[in-house]
Amino acid sequence: MKPRGGLVYVANVAYELGKWGFAIIIVGTLIHNFLATIFVISGPSMEPNFQNGQIVLISRIGLFTGKYHRGDPMVIRFPGDPESKKYIKRLIGLPGEKLEIRANKVYINDQHLIEPYIQPVLERYLPFYYEQEEWENEAAELHGKGEVLVKPDMMSNLGQDDYFLMGDNRENSNDSRKWYPASKGDMIGPVRFVLWPLYDWGPVVNPWYGKVS
Repeated sequence: MKPRGGLVYVANVAYELGKWGFAIIIVGTLIHNFLATIFVISGPSMEPNFQNGQIVLISRIGLFTGKYHRGDPMVIRFPGDPESKKYIKRLIGLPGEKLEIRANKVYINDQHLIEPYIQPVLERYLPFYYEQEEWENEAAELHGKGEVLVKPDMMSNLGQDDYFLMGDNRENSNDSRKWYPASKGDMIGPVRFVLWPLYDWGPVVNPWYGKVS
């Protein structure tokens, strides 16, 4: 009888562990899909504000509210390959707006967008080459003044489901300037907290744009 009792005990323990494990998986899946999820940043496109290898927490609440805000550091599915590629970019242009880039500045509905988070990056985060030789010369001149190159000059009238996103490292970012505006369906959610490394641990505070917002 003792061996039988031992087997029953083991079976009960296994059942309880399996039940709790299943519940944890279900709850974790619901949190991941509808409340918050984790993302590991890859690449230099958001330097100097977000670095390669950082682990961040993404809010998924926008799935219910449908509201995203200018300045949100957004994790999105790359519109050209949504199943396998995910990027982090900053949300700059909102549906229905006119976005223009000229003279290395961004304008929203003809108002200059002040972006204090755009800063020169270390040389190793700059592109290996610029699309045009004159851009490289202009970039070098701007770096000497503590400014960055924002190219190409362009103008885009955003549709009702168009979101224009750009990396903070404006000289080395594959974003809406190269592909096209993202749609709401491309959005995974905004970064709200840095989890790792510990010296960066803390909430992510969005910029304030004044009356442009």
